[in-house]
Amino acid sequence: MSRTNKLVKIAIVAAIYIVSTIALGQLSYWGPIGLRVSEMLNFLAFIDPFYIISLTVGCAVANFYSFSIVDVFVGSFATLLATYAMWKTKNMLVSVIWPVLGSAIIAEELHVLYKVPFFYTFFTQALGELIVMVLGYFVFKKIFKNTAFLDRMKIKFPNKKIDNIKFN
Repeated sequence: MSRTNKLVKIAIVAAIYIVSTIALGQLSYWGPIGLRVSEMLNFLAFIDPFYIISLTVGCAVANFYSFSIVDVFVGSFATLLATYAMWKTKNMLVSVIWPVLGSAIIAEELHVLYKVPFFYTFFTQALGELIVMVLGYFVFKKIFKNTAFLDRMKIKFPNKKIDNIKFN
């Protein structure tokens, strides 16, 4: 894949993340339990580490619309760690845990900036992330069955992670 194709691929996935986050703004940034549907895209990093960059950039840009400029850096760092951990995890269902645990970084950020209770904030942030990631698990389990989609996304085959997903 050429350098231009790689940059376009990064830009498209980042743009999908940004647009879906901002378009669903009330849901993405709403109250204690935010449901950022764009987080489902983290499953792309599960099958290919190339998407870690796209998702981190997408999160950084989307966080410009959040509550604080600090979130651009802290939230993006949490996404970077979570997507890297997802890529390193062999089981797709188990990989759900990393973005959920990444909510602790956001909870600490909110605790430091706004003096909100850490454990309450972590619980509510993690709950929202868990809901989105479990839904994303089922959505991407279906998507990963679609060989035309995988070919279009230039997912390399054989891909042990896709082969290990139980589709029944």
